[in-house]
Amino acid sequence: MFLDTNIIIDMLQSDTEARRVKKILELIGNESLFVSVFQIGELSDWSFKNGIDPFGPFKHLEETARVIPLTESICVDASEIKHEMRDKGAPKFSLGDGLVLASARSIKQTLLTRDNDFKEVEDVIIL
Repeated sequence: MFLDTNIIIDMLQSDTEARRVKKILELIGNESLFVSVFQIGELSDWSFKNGIDPFGPFKHLEETARVIPLTESICVDASEIKHEMRDKGAPKFSLGDGLVLASARSIKQTLLTRDNDFKEVEDVIIL
């Protein structure tokens, strides 16, 4: 399963007894976890904003998920996804959102997110 950055942050901020984290862990089950290398930047940005050493969350992420590199194909697909989603009425859908979804699709994984901009996308689970 491919994890969106908001899911990773939820897991870092909450203990395993928190309701949202329980639901995340239930959905993940025993599946392998994946993230995009792009999300290291997003997670670092969140860490700096919250006064946290970015290497702590990054190290945890590397231990729990396989980091997928960006390719030219993923970048082009991400841009196409962004424009398609905006045309479908998701005005806040960003290139970053497209990069995450294109990365997940590149390895045929379902994306787990809390972002409602992904509604009506078949290969996405919105928590």
